[in-house]
Amino acid sequence: MTEKQAQKAGFGFRILRWPFHENDRAQTEAVPEGLIKAVVRPNGHILGCGIAGAHAGELIHTWVLAMSRRIKVGAIAQMVAPYPTLGEVSKRAAGSFYTPSLFSERTRKFVRFLGRFG
Repeated sequence: MTEKQAQKAGFGFRILRWPFHENDRAQTEAVPEGLIKAVVRPNGHILGCGIAGAHAGELIHTWVLAMSRRIKVGAIAQMVAPYPTLGEVSKRAAGSFYTPSLFSERTRKFVRFLGRFG
């Protein structure tokens, strides 16, 4: 499902993006142009994914498997990706799902609270 299709269907969703230029393997192979974009429900259910860039055909398999098996984005974020590979782009995009909660004001307050005891 694309972003427009999710909007049309009325689903609540988030867009996860990760550029190839932030991947060491893409830089090493001089193919930093590219992007992964995933459409994900707030509960982590993957609605769709698109990849543009070098080796996109090989990189999409992770997402196709996750969608066909109803695996949530957290499982992709937790996978161990060999380093340095372009496949890390999927892991990093999936991991970005958690960025808003990790850096929320609530989390900062909790860390400050715990810091009082350290």
